Amino acid sequence: MTRPIDTVKRWTRYVVAGIVAADALLLCFLWYNAAEHPEAEMSRLERLREDNKKLGADVNRAIAIRAQLPDVRKDCDNFLRDTLLVSSNGYSSIVSDLEKVATDAGVPPGAITFKQKPPDKQGVIEVELTASVEGKYSSLVKFVNGLERSENLYLIDGIGLSTVGDSNLARMNLIMRTYFRS
Repeated sequence: MTRPIDTVKRWTRYVVAGIVAADALLLCFLWYNAAEHPEAEMSRLERLREDNKKLGADVNRAIAIRAQLPDVRKDCDNFLRDTLLVSSNGYSSIVSDLEKVATDAGVPPGAITFKQKPPDKQGVIEVELTASVEGKYSSLVKFVNGLERSENLYLIDGIGLSTVGDSNLARMNLIMRTYFRS
């Protein structure tokens, strides 16, 4: 008569032998498939090499961009310093510039309203301004042209044009943005 411990040992050996046999069969199956389709493995290897080249090129571009960051920051600082008006006197400069552009275009200066947003991290303040001028169509075109040629920065977001009564005059309402530095 066998002892129960011997039965457990025997069954454990059978289970371990079965697992080893299953692993051996799986290994043979994988080896057979790899040997059966070497072109698929080569194609996969080639794709991986191409992906590696692309990733390497991306890394090299990132390194080049990082090296250029000090120059870009310097250019941005120069742009902000040389182009944007200081907020303390920016409003009066904008009003006088718009009046000059209107006078040069042959239209009387109209109403101007400002709406200031809070400064961003760099201290740049976005100011939305609306302006209204009336005159002949050709004078209004000259006014817009004068805005584009102005030393101050104006981004025109919208233009509304309507006729004034029965005359040959038109009213132009502009929605623009400009920026100040704090």
